[in-house]
Amino acid sequence: MLNLLTALATTAIILGKDEQIQLVREAQDSHDNDARHQLVQANIRLAHKVAKKNVRKGLDFNDLLACATEGILIAIDKFDVTKGASFTTYARMWMVAKCQEHVQANAGLVHCGSRTSKKLWSGLQKARKAIGVDATSEEIAAHMGLDIDDVNACMQFMQSRGTSLDAPLSADGGTVATRIAAENMRQDVRMERTENSQAILLAVSEFVGTLKPRQAEILVGRIVNDILGEDKRSANSFGITKQRVGQIEKDLRGKLASHFTRSFGRDGVRHMLRASCDTSRTL
Repeated sequence: MLNLLTALATTAIILGKDEQIQLVREAQDSHDNDARHQLVQANIRLAHKVAKKNVRKGLDFNDLLACATEGILIAIDKFDVTKGASFTTYARMWMVAKCQEHVQANAGLVHCGSRTSKKLWSGLQKARKAIGVDATSEEIAAHMGLDIDDVNACMQFMQSRGTSLDAPLSADGGTVATRIAAENMRQDVRMERTENSQAILLAVSEFVGTLKPRQAEILVGRIVNDILGEDKRSANSFGITKQRVGQIEKDLRGKLASHFTRSFGRDGVRHMLRASCDTSRTL
């Protein structure tokens, strides 16, 4: 299956926006597996790119590619064809979400959900290439535009060595494993985060459907990437002046905030952001 996904990445087909929307409609209305296959094939190169950006030490690329592909399949089922939005833009958000979910579940015992930790996971290696492998936390924070206290807190865990779960902690035979809360103790937290993430993605997709193509590109490339902890697209890459990109981005942030407030209520937005972004550590 994984070898097939990798092979598909080299033989991807190119479909226009309208063609993809029609295939989504066929997949949803008549459960057409051929339509689903074509949509996966049309977006597999993007899945390959998203998976590659999320590779971490100790994680298998093929597992990440499978997660990104799962994101395409989820997007096919959830995409609203009546909004006129780009399916690829919507599917990309699900690809990133599924890959980051896999990274945080498998990259280590420590689970950090804060914006700082996400940006460090995705950009630390690139930052060190730019400013030096021996860069201090202060230099990394300044380079990445992050709070130094948050960087220090996250780096403490990211740089620590793993410990065997069977390692003894005391003379009475206690081990690391016996001190760790059972996984089912976290299920309610993880479920809430997953539900919140899906609701946020759906709300963003609905908002994207109201935008012009260039506005949608700036929303995803600048705002959504920033929220997900990915590198923001350069303002120069949109074919207009940096000042104009800044104006559009500012306007989109205001409209997106209003859209979320209308969708979930002010208190609902605060609750979802706290549940999705608060740092949770299990030691």
